[in-house]
Amino acid sequence: MTTKSAINSLAFKTAPTSCKGSVPFVTRLTLRVNRGRCIPHAIAAPEGIRGQVGDALPQENGSGNQFTQQDFKKFMQGYRSQYEEISMWVNDNDIEGELPKELSGTLLRNGPGLLEVGGKPLTQPLDGDGMICKFAFKDGKVHFQNKYVRTEALMKEQAAGKMLYRGAFSVGNPSGGKFFNPFNFAVKGIANTGVLNWGGKLLALYERDLPYQLDNDLKTLGKTTLGGAVDTEKQFFGAHYRVVSEPDASKRLIGFNFVEETTLSGGNGVVHFWEFDESFNRLHKTQHRMPGGTFGFIHDILVTDQHYIVLENPINMNFGKLLTKYTVAKACLAECLQYESSKPTKIHVIKRPGKDSSVLGSKAHAVFETTPFFSFHHANAFEALEGSLVVDTVAMTGIDFGNNIDSGTSVFEGKAGKGVVTRLVINGKTGKVQRHPVVTDRAAEFPSVAPVAAGKPHQHAYMAGSRVVDEDKWGPQQVVIKVSMAPGLGTDTPFSQQQASTDVWDAGPDQFAQEPIFCPRPDAQTEDDGWVFTMVYDSVSDRSHLAVLDAKDLKSGPVARINLPQRIPYGIHGSFTEQYLGPAADAQPQSYNISKAVAHDGVPVYA
Repeated sequence: MTTKSAINSLAFKTAPTSCKGSVPFVTRLTLRVNRGRCIPHAIAAPEGIRGQVGDALPQENGSGNQFTQQDFKKFMQGYRSQYEEISMWVNDNDIEGELPKELSGTLLRNGPGLLEVGGKPLTQPLDGDGMICKFAFKDGKVHFQNKYVRTEALMKEQAAGKMLYRGAFSVGNPSGGKFFNPFNFAVKGIANTGVLNWGGKLLALYERDLPYQLDNDLKTLGKTTLGGAVDTEKQFFGAHYRVVSEPDASKRLIGFNFVEETTLSGGNGVVHFWEFDESFNRLHKTQHRMPGGTFGFIHDILVTDQHYIVLENPINMNFGKLLTKYTVAKACLAECLQYESSKPTKIHVIKRPGKDSSVLGSKAHAVFETTPFFSFHHANAFEALEGSLVVDTVAMTGIDFGNNIDSGTSVFEGKAGKGVVTRLVINGKTGKVQRHPVVTDRAAEFPSVAPVAAGKPHQHAYMAGSRVVDEDKWGPQQVVIKVSMAPGLGTDTPFSQQQASTDVWDAGPDQFAQEPIFCPRPDAQTEDDGWVFTMVYDSVSDRSHLAVLDAKDLKSGPVARINLPQRIPYGIHGSFTEQYLGPAADAQPQSYNISKAVAHDGVPVYA
C-alpha cells in the first residue's frame, strides 16, 4: 500500500475497518465548567440514539516530542465508515461549557464518510464518498445533521453492490480486468471535499466534477452548472474558492477549475476563474494558460483586491510508472506524479477583470519563480507597498506520493511532506521572490483567515497542526494554531521569525483536530474577534465533537464543546454561513442507516 503523505493526516492509504450499523462506543467525555472553560469529566450518556458507554481514560496535557506507533493506531481509528445519518437538536447536557448566545448561523463540513464499496475497503480514504455535516446555531441552541451526497456514482455503485469507478488515490481496477486505459484520467465524482452556501445555493464540491446542489435538509437535488456558468469543455468546478469584499462593500465569490491541455509539444495547464455576485450571477470569466504546467497540481487559489494568484507546483508525470504500474493496477494515478526538486515553484499572478494592478502595471499576467516547494493550501494574499504582493501559504520542501504506511510513524520523519507556514514576498518591479519560513518546529495544514481579511492585509491566520514540536519529526493534526504577525513583516520591516507569535490549543494525545474555521462575532471590533470551530475525533470514546474556541485565546481551551453520539470520519474542508440552515424548533430527531439503500431506480432514498 502507498500513501500521499501531503495533507499530514488525510492522505494515508489503509483498509478501513468495516462497521455496519451503529458502532459500540467505549466512553463519552463531558466537561465541567471552570471559569467559563472546559475540563474533562466522565459521565454516562443518555439512552436512545447514543449507544453504549464505558469508563473514560485519563487525559494528558502538553505536547509530546514523538508520535509513537501506539498514537498511530489511535489516529487510524478515525478512518472508518459511518453509516448512520442523523438529524437532532443537541441536548443541553451534551454541550459542555456554554454556547455563546450571540452565535448564529451554520457551520458546514464535508469529507469522505463511506470508506468501502460493496464490502470492499478503499485503499485510500480520500476517495471515500462525500458526507456533509451541518451545525445550525440559533438562540443558544444547536442542531446537528449529517447526510451523504447522493452522487450518481454512489447510487450506481450501491445498486451494483461493487466498485464501478476508479479513484484518484486508490490502487486497483474496479472492472476486475488486468488492464485499463492509462490515458483516461476520469475518476469517480465523490463530492467529498468542499461545501459552500452562496446566492441561495448549497453546494457540495469536488474538483474533478460539477457541484452537487443540496437543499437545507441536505437532500441532494443533483449536479449543477450554476446556471450555465461552468461552460468549459471539461465541466469541473474546484473544491476551493475565495470570497472577497469589493470597495462598495459587496461580496464576490471567485471559483475556478484546473484542466490539463495536451499538445504535440507536451501540454499545458489551464485555469479558468469565474466571479459571481451575491445572487450567483456570473460577472466575469478569465482563462489563464500555464505552458508546461499540465501536472502543476492546482488545488487552491488566492484572490486579492487586484489579482488572481496560482502556485504551480514542480510536479511532473512519471510516464514509466504510469505505463508499467498504473496500467496493471499496481499504482494509483496520484502515485505516478513525482516531485522535481530541480524545478522552481512558479507563482502566476493574473490581473482581475476591470482592476488596475500595482504589481503588473499594464501587463495582464506575469510568472514569478522561487526555490522549489509543494503547497496544497494557502492562507491569504494581499497587495503590499511598492508594487509587492504577500502570499502566506503552507510549504513543503518535497512530497512523495508513494510513501508507504507499512513503516508506520516513519512517514512523519524528515522534512518532505511536512507543512511549514511560509510567507512569500513578491516584488513586481524586480521579479524576485523572498521566501520566509514562519513556523518551522510544528507541522501545519489547512490555513485560513477571518473573512474580513480575505484578499487584504491580515494579522492572524488559523490552522491545524502537529502535536509534536520538532524541526524534523511531526505527526497528524492534534492542535489548532493561531499565527500572528504584522502585515508589513517582510515588506515594511525586515522579516524575523521572532516577530511572529503563536497561540496553540492542544486537543490532547488521544484527540485529532481538523481544519479550523473562523466565525466572526456580530459587530466584531477586531480581526480576531470571534470563534474558531474545529471538529475533533476522540479515539478513546470513538466519537467526535465540535470544539468552539475563543479566537483571541486559543490556549485556554474550548468555551463550549458539542458532543456527538457517533464518530464522524476525518473531514476535509468546511465553511461558515451567517444564514441559519437548520429546521424549526420543534423538529423531531431522525436517523437512517445508508446500508439499507441510498437510492431506488436512481432516485435518492433517505428513510
